[in-house]
Amino acid sequence: MGLQGYVGTGHDAQRVARQQKEREEEKRRFEEAKRRAESAGDGKAFKQFGAGSSETLEQAFRNETVGLVTRAEFAEKRQTLQERYEEEERE
Repeated sequence: MGLQGYVGTGHDAQRVARQQKEREEEKRRFEEAKRRAESAGDGKAFKQFGAGSSETLEQAFRNETVGLVTRAEFAEKRQTLQERYEEEERE
């Protein structure tokens, strides 16, 4: 980018240069945060953008309880999913 062809005062040139540095710094921070999120995001089965925690847990529960026969199996699966979800929330 740069100041090629720009006509203005010295103050304008300083402001443009400062804003350009700020944009580059913001882009660098964004890329760093994106890289950290990608590396830390492995194994986060319950994390979904925009979904409430109860919605996410309920969806996982529905997917995992297909085919359960007894009430005991149902309760055990519910407890296991709740524990896994709370563990991921702490991380």
